[in-house]
Amino acid sequence: MDTMSKTASELKHSAIVYTYPCGVVDIIHSTSGFMEAGWEARIPEGGPKPSPRKAGEIAKGADLERSMRRARAKLRRLALANDFRWFVTLTLDPAKIDRDDGKAVAHALGRWADNMVRRKGLKYVLVPELHKKGGIHFHGFFNDAVEVVDSGHFDSAGHPVYNLPEWPLGFTTAIELYGEYPSAVGYVTKYIGKQGVRPMGRWYYSGGALKEPTKTYADLDRDELRQEYCGQAVEFSIPGGNLMVIHTKEEL
Repeated sequence: MDTMSKTASELKHSAIVYTYPCGVVDIIHSTSGFMEAGWEARIPEGGPKPSPRKAGEIAKGADLERSMRRARAKLRRLALANDFRWFVTLTLDPAKIDRDDGKAVAHALGRWADNMVRRKGLKYVLVPELHKKGGIHFHGFFNDAVEVVDSGHFDSAGHPVYNLPEWPLGFTTAIELYGEYPSAVGYVTKYIGKQGVRPMGRWYYSGGALKEPTKTYADLDRDELRQEYCGQAVEFSIPGGNLMVIHTKEEL
């Protein structure tokens, strides 16, 4: 049965389940429910409209905390759904660019990344961060489309540290991903909102032919989820309902 042939009640479900190639599953349960994609087309013209307060919230965007939380969740989904190879740090040389000028940095990053995507098939996610002494730098993931050269140095765990000669704006490090991939993803997502600001107006940047995780709607019992994933479930309130979020390596 396709979305358009379902009734409104059939389109609403208690949970969304994201499944990733690495075997990780995210379960998001809401007391207010989730509507399947395509439900908007089922609301007739002149039908229910959001309240002025809700409309204002939509127009202005979520508050900082909600915005940050959503950005972390979306970045997590992108990173887990794609096969990245390198954890990278990109810095900016003040002799080459004003690293305090967010607009200039965003323009330069976009121009370089777009060129790399077109020419070499780069896939990336990058989180901007303000340096303690001022200036912007980036942490994130690249696929294997970039050239690397051995720096002759090692990280604290003894893994080789590489440089990225194709980055023209400053210094770089690249470490091949190892260990638990979800842990590396969690490490990068924590950079979002680390200082409570968006240094360049956006929480993160991404590009290339990125895949999305498999997304399915389900009707799951909240109490059963609490029992089955005791200690793994995180619950918090949102306007209109309560969310339960579960990150697990177990397939449903």
